[in-house]
Amino acid sequence: MRPKSVVLAERLYLASIAILVLISVLTWDAAVAQGGVILAGGVTAFGIGLSLLLLILTTRKASRIALWLLIALTALGALGVAVQVSNGILATGLNGVLTIVQLVLTLIPIVLLFRPRARAWFADMAYRDDDYDGDADADDAEREA
Repeated sequence: MRPKSVVLAERLYLASIAILVLISVLTWDAAVAQGGVILAGGVTAFGIGLSLLLLILTTRKASRIALWLLIALTALGALGVAVQVSNGILATGLNGVLTIVQLVLTLIPIVLLFRPRARAWFADMAYRDDDYDGDADADDAEREA
């Protein structure tokens, strides 16, 4: 059973993805003006799809690789917002607020995924995967010999 911190992390990150979709809808015209419909749609779909995939692999399958890729994706997002703020180009109004809220909703889950029970769950799931890696027959043969 998944710990509460993992479940909460999943829900918060899903909320951040929902806000990302909303931001994409609100800024669609500007994105299309910059790169065209195909590029804007492709980049949006890729970003949302990658976020969902990494989230599912992390919170449902306990993939440590996906966890670190999710951390890298979150760090890139945080760096992007920091650059926007430092250059004074962060969107104002609703888009700016949504961008900050979306960032916070991606950072909190990362912290939750490193809580003690979440770390223990990742370790336990890795141990279970090691037990069922297909070498059980070889282990049984060694014990019988």
